[in-house]
Amino acid sequence: MGTPGQLMFARRLGSTAHLLIWLLIGVACMVLDTRYQALEGLRSGFSLLLQPARQFMRAPIEVSSELSGFFTRHRLLQKERDALLAERAVLAVRLNAANEVARENTELRTLMRLQTRPGQQVVHAALLYQGHNWFSQRITLDQGAAAGLRRGLPVVDSIGLVGQVVRVYPGSSDVVLVSSLEQLTPVFIERTGQRGLVAGSGRGQLELRYMPAHADIREGDRLLTSGIDRVYPGGIPVARVSRVSRSQSSPYLRVACQPLAGLDQSRAVLVLVAEPEVTAQ
Repeated sequence: MGTPGQLMFARRLGSTAHLLIWLLIGVACMVLDTRYQALEGLRSGFSLLLQPARQFMRAPIEVSSELSGFFTRHRLLQKERDALLAERAVLAVRLNAANEVARENTELRTLMRLQTRPGQQVVHAALLYQGHNWFSQRITLDQGAAAGLRRGLPVVDSIGLVGQVVRVYPGSSDVVLVSSLEQLTPVFIERTGQRGLVAGSGRGQLELRYMPAHADIREGDRLLTSGIDRVYPGGIPVARVSRVSRSQSSPYLRVACQPLAGLDQSRAVLVLVAEPEVTAQ
């Protein structure tokens, strides 16, 4: 029995009818949207609802792209850093070479001025190497007997007294430094004219000996060769006073001095050769 209000013998719509109905609804929506943009609000709503899903789907791609870009930039920065480090090393080498050339040019210009000293011949020489035993305080020059050198000749650089030639070979010569223990150099104090005797300490330093306790000597005083030994010409700078101390048990001052010359650091030096005597005609 059917329920009240229910049509007897009613037929349900088939699948074809449902398809046609949905097609008609779709065509109507397309026409309305094309002509009157009736579905624009609905489209905007769906777009807003689907925005998180789109972002979630794009996230892996964006992360992978960012990581790829990071590693690419990192490699580029590493290459740029390596190139800059190599360039800095090259520039440092060139700068050191330029500084060395400038220092040598300064020394040579100063030596050229020393060469004009009247009554004195000079021989230009260069440092070959330092002695095998540093405690011997010796250096070897590239000039020898062939250049007219002999034992006892003084050696100076652009600043002051370096030492004395002690051994001569045909093409080289050995020089004992003024700071050697076996060296004694007569000097005078430039400020007061008082004479003294400078001795080497064997450690690259000098000491002014036998100065009375009442002597007028101060730190910073410059010591020059006195020339009374007839080995070193007078007036060559030797050292500068670095410390003056008094001892209660000794009548003499203890005067430490710093050599003015570069000693083993000078690349170019002059060997002072006496002017040959002129025979009367």
